[in-house]
Amino acid sequence: MVARRRAVRRKPKAAARPRSGKARVFAGHVDLLGLGNVVQLLNMNHCEGTLLVTKGSDKQAIHIGPGGIRLVSSTVPRVKRLGRLVRRVLGRATVAPQWLRKILKKEKLLGWTLGQFALSDAPVKTEDIEAVLRQQVEEEVLDLFVWTQAALKFEEGKLPRAKAAEPLARLTLRTDATSLLLEAARRADEVVRMRQVLTHDELKILKVPREIHADELGEDVGRVDAILPLINGRRSLKGILQASIYPKFATMRAVHRLLTLGYAKARDREGNTVMRVGEPPPMPQATPTPPPAPAEPQPTPSA
Repeated sequence: MVARRRAVRRKPKAAARPRSGKARVFAGHVDLLGLGNVVQLLNMNHCEGTLLVTKGSDKQAIHIGPGGIRLVSSTVPRVKRLGRLVRRVLGRATVAPQWLRKILKKEKLLGWTLGQFALSDAPVKTEDIEAVLRQQVEEEVLDLFVWTQAALKFEEGKLPRAKAAEPLARLTLRTDATSLLLEAARRADEVVRMRQVLTHDELKILKVPREIHADELGEDVGRVDAILPLINGRRSLKGILQASIYPKFATMRAVHRLLTLGYAKARDREGNTVMRVGEPPPMPQATPTPPPAPAEPQPTPSA
C-alpha cells in the first residue's frame, strides 16, 4: 500500500530587506539640502520614516508616512505649550507660572494626555483642546522650515508603537504634505522680509509710549498681547524669542508688526534706532547754496 504524502503549506516569502538588515539612513545640513526639498523628495518617493532636526540644544523629530505628518518629540518646554493652550481655550490674558506647574504635575500623573483634566472651574471639551493643540503643534513643525545652521537625519521605518502612543504623535497634522510645504515656503519668504528690519537677534526692542489699537493688529492681537510684557527696553530680540510662549516665527511676526505700526522701535548695538517698516529713509541734508553776488553796475554809454 502506497502511503500518501501530506501536502506541505509553504510560507509566503517575506518582503525583501536590505542585506545589512538595518533601516536606511541619511544625514545632512539644513542650509545645504533645504528641509523643504528633503520633505518633498521623501513625500514624492512615498518614503516612511522619522526626520530629526537638531540645532544646538533644540531638537524636533517628525514622522512622515502614508497617514500624514506627526510630531514625535520636541524640546519645546511643555509649560510653553500649555500656556498657549490656556490662552486660546480659556481666553486668559495672563497665566501664573505656579498654576501651570501645578497643572503639569496633574498631567504627569494622568500620563500627559491633555483633556482628562479641567483647566478651570468650567469644563473644557476634549475636542476643543485637541483642535487647539493640533494648531500649536503644526506651528512648531512649520517653525522647523525657517531654522538655519541646523542638522537633519532621516531614518526609514514605521513609527514604533510606543512612540505612536504618545500624546503629540497621536495628532496627525496634515495628510497632504504639499499644502504644508506651500505654507512653509510662504513663511520663509515672510522671514526674509522681516529680516530686512530685524537684521539680527541682538537688537534691543523698546515700547513707544502710545495707545495700542487692537483693530490694527488683526490676527496678531493675541500674540502681541502675550509678548508685550517681555518688551522692557533691556531684553533683546533673542531674549524675547526665548521667553515667548509662542514659536519663533509667530513671535518675530508680532514684534515686526509692532515695529511696522510704530508701537515699538529697535536699537542696534550702538544705540541707533532702526528704521521702521514703511518709514521713509531720511533725506540727505542739502548743502546751502550761497546767495548770488550782486551784479556789478554796467557803464553808461556816452552820448
